[in-house]
Amino acid sequence: FKCHELTGFGGAIKNLGMGCASRKGKLVQHSTVAPVVAEKYCIGCGICPRACAHDAILITGGKAIIDPQKCTGCSRCITVCPVKAINIQWNEAADLVMRKMAEYALGALSGKSGKAIYINFITQVSPACDCYGHSDAPIVNDIGICVSTDPVAIDQACADLVNGARGNEGSALQSGFEPGGDKFRGVWPEITWEVQLEHGEKIGLGSRKYELVRV
Repeated sequence: FKCHELTGFGGAIKNLGMGCASRKGKLVQHSTVAPVVAEKYCIGCGICPRACAHDAILITGGKAIIDPQKCTGCSRCITVCPVKAINIQWNEAADLVMRKMAEYALGALSGKSGKAIYINFITQVSPACDCYGHSDAPIVNDIGICVSTDPVAIDQACADLVNGARGNEGSALQSGFEPGGDKFRGVWPEITWEVQLEHGEKIGLGSRKYELVRV
């Protein structure tokens, strides 16, 4: 369980929706995400082309250029840019990604009612996706492990536990340090992370209501 630059956090819903989707399904889920380069800030350092797994970025005229035909919207370039010159065109993109993700998660569970359990490790809660070859300081101290038969409930519980903890100074967290503060918006303020939970509950993926039993 960690923060994520497109969905606020990644937990059971994201692992189901993205992790169990085919390559085509992953591309469909990311299809509304379009990173753009702010040329006035780009220094042409060449880090983003080397980080891109899809050869979608070239340095031309001393500036990074993203090929929209090759870009899958994975956002890796955003996290590696040293001058924050690459960003998502934030309109409805992130919300649509989360809705698609919840729907793909529901599809992954089709025919498996009562046969799945979900385990979220709230440890080393990194500020960005853990698919990169690097990590950053955790935004909160380790909290524990959650187990549930409901993917929506476990993600809601984990989000509440992270937000209920004290944020770590010196991490990527910019606000919400106090217990009860929104840690996910403290890292990614543009993201309405609740969308994945709201939509998941709406389509019958699970319930946001839960009972926390500590053992």
